Amino acid sequence: MHPYESLYQQLAIRLQCCHSLLLLGLFGILCFPLQAQQTDYFDGPYIFQQTDSLQLKWIERGVPHDTTIASADATFFQRDSLPLVNLQRLSFPTAKASTYTGIDRIIAISDVHGQYQLMRELLMSSGVIDTANNWALGDGHLVVIGDNFDRGDEVLPILWLLFELEQQALANGGHLHLLLGNHELMVLHGDIRYLHKKYNYTAGALQTPYPELFARGSVLGDWIAQHQVAVSINEHLFVHAGISPEVLKLDLSLEALNATFRERILRQPDDSIAADPVLDLLYGGEGPLWYRGYFGEEAISKGKFKKQLKAYNQEKIIVGHTSQEDIHPLYSGKLIVIDCSIKLGVRGQVLLIENDAVYIIDQDGEQLPIVLKKRTPTTSIQEVLMASNSRPQFTIETDFQQLLKSKMEEEYQPAEISLRTTDFAYTLHGRIRTRGNMRKQACELPPLLIDLRKSDLDSLKYIRHDKLKLVIPCQESSSYQTNLYKEFLIYDLYQLINDHGIQTQLVDVEIIDARDQRQLTGFLIETERDYEHRTGAQVLQTGRVTSSVLDREYFVRMQFFQYMIANCDWALTGKHNLELVKFPNKERAEVIAYDFDYSGFVGNGYAVPAPSLPIKSVHERYFFSYPTTDEEIDQTITYFLEQEAEIYATCAAADYLSVKDREKCQDYLRSFFDLLRNPKKFKRRIGR
Repeated sequence: MHPYESLYQQLAIRLQCCHSLLLLGLFGILCFPLQAQQTDYFDGPYIFQQTDSLQLKWIERGVPHDTTIASADATFFQRDSLPLVNLQRLSFPTAKASTYTGIDRIIAISDVHGQYQLMRELLMSSGVIDTANNWALGDGHLVVIGDNFDRGDEVLPILWLLFELEQQALANGGHLHLLLGNHELMVLHGDIRYLHKKYNYTAGALQTPYPELFARGSVLGDWIAQHQVAVSINEHLFVHAGISPEVLKLDLSLEALNATFRERILRQPDDSIAADPVLDLLYGGEGPLWYRGYFGEEAISKGKFKKQLKAYNQEKIIVGHTSQEDIHPLYSGKLIVIDCSIKLGVRGQVLLIENDAVYIIDQDGEQLPIVLKKRTPTTSIQEVLMASNSRPQFTIETDFQQLLKSKMEEEYQPAEISLRTTDFAYTLHGRIRTRGNMRKQACELPPLLIDLRKSDLDSLKYIRHDKLKLVIPCQESSSYQTNLYKEFLIYDLYQLINDHGIQTQLVDVEIIDARDQRQLTGFLIETERDYEHRTGAQVLQTGRVTSSVLDREYFVRMQFFQYMIANCDWALTGKHNLELVKFPNKERAEVIAYDFDYSGFVGNGYAVPAPSLPIKSVHERYFFSYPTTDEEIDQTITYFLEQEAEIYATCAAADYLSVKDREKCQDYLRSFFDLLRNPKKFKRRIGR
């Protein structure tokens, strides 16, 4: 079947998809109206080997494709935005050993869960692949400890990259070990409860239940069914979840454990597995793909753990499966936990074992020894800076002219950073780059991202939160310095209507390079990682956001706040200048506003309204038309009027501004509160 060329054909295939779903009822997905469907999805290819031909299925810009070609004529599958697949190299190794020795360099990664871009970044930073995705580890070994499926929306790029790397590794004298995770097991056995919505769409468009895309005869499915459960390399046992005492009692060798899964569990009927006590144990919660007995109050004793090492004659055990903030050791360093929450798509680490030494490598390429700490740090250096009663002082020594010259590339360059408060003075080595979207283009001096060395933070006994986000004035002028103070004031005002807001701290900044020296005042803005650590909330990276699913009270307050400061540079779509956060004790997520430099309250010269808005100046207030009830509006009017005096007082207390500028800030807000005192006029003004 060739690509669909007309809208009629696209509509026809979607209607056919819906009809099939209603009849079969086993896809586990909904058939949405055409206008509500995603039309920009790319997925695949799913390749099935037949006697002398190949069947290929894929999704391109939301349109399904299904074609069969003769194996002899097959060359490459090559489509824009889809993985490149060599159709002449679809075979894969099946006779895999369970034990390897004498390996000089081992890299391990775990629980990628559809986060292809972050996984690729980590593999490049650790020297596993080059920028063209080719194997660069030589005769080293890469271990992928399961769970490439589910949660994220780039599963197929991960699978095809690993499929190709496995062959390249062998050709270079190295090895790629692909281990089963519980999510591989789930998909092969029809459990798709954690499937990303993109793959629901794929199943519907291709009229194929998702697990059947990995059925017998499928290249990727047959390849996954050959994955090992556990492998020993240099007496380091790699397994997805772990070895429970119950599994240990079975007295299975690694070879027997791998063979049992491959021959008697994978793709076998669940009832036949349940009928055999041994298979049922291996398949279930105490099995090597689901076990969580190394963590929490119910963790097994050190004595039981030593029995596992002795039984398999291992020096260490390396596991994933149970999400942590970073890679770290347990059981006196004999267990290493490497599921560092890559699934969130924000940051990640890989494990390096080299000449009996164990290290962590992050996406910046920094290599740190993994060590047992007698006292785990509980505070980040950013938290200390934020809590300082005196204004922190930063001195940044770097080639600042070069940084500005290449500011659009956001490339790191070396820097020496001195941090001083009344409580401490540190000089640290790190890197610095520009950041920000519009400010990089509009400002002579864009915001900066400082990346400190984790080893320095270790030595100072701080948590390894190594990033500092610094906003500095757009230009070296008194007017832009005043505007920066106003933007900083907005963050203080926002705390009055939502105490879950992002923290900021004014800092005096000295920037030194060989040709110039600048002195100005900027402010630190809390990073996502520090926000999560301080509040206990999770910053959500993915998921479609609508106003109806949010905490309504805080959402409507945020709408009013943006209107108060005349800021239209925000949107729920794409979470533009909004963070979506979920607190564990709250049913609904909240949106937290940030980045207010385009507000009329600040009044930057480069700030102009978006062309789609019916206003000509950022000083014109405009209320976005997200659904809001009269009751919500009335309640929020009352709330803001109750906060009016404190909002003015906060402006008056902003002693970093001149008295005249403080008065101007209050005057700017006064027209908003005057309008609130006439609710009918306010509702007419906002179109209610």
